[in-house]
This record gives sequence, C-alpha cells and structure tokens, in this order.
Amino acid sequence: MPWCNPLSVAYRTVFNLYVIDGFKHEEIAQQLGITVSTSKSNLARAKARLRDMIQEKLKAKYA
Repeated sequence: MPWCNPLSVAYRTVFNLYVIDGFKHEEIAQQLGITVSTSKSNLARAKARLRDMIQEKLKAKYA
C-alpha cells in the first residue's frame, strides 16, 4: 500500500477519539451514531493501516 494513501475519515476519527482523546468505544459509538462493534473494527483497521504505512516507509528508506 502506498505511503501517500491516508486513513479514511471514519478510521481516523475513531482512532483519534480512542487513542488521542481517550474515549471508550461506547462513547465513540454514541457520538458518531455507529455500533460499538463498528467502532472497534474501525480502530483495528486504522491500526493495521498505520502499521502498513510505517512498514512501507521503512522499507523505502532502508532499501
């Protein structure tokens, strides 16, 4: 996956609310009008995408 492909708005929003702002999934779900499972899924996918982006960047730097 290319480095320049950012997180979707949904993934970024849940990531920021959970990791940066410290909200719980129940609070995020209520604020965004989504289910708790969707919040958890979006967080997991955001983390995976960020992990992939970092790995790609490191590969390009040290290749």
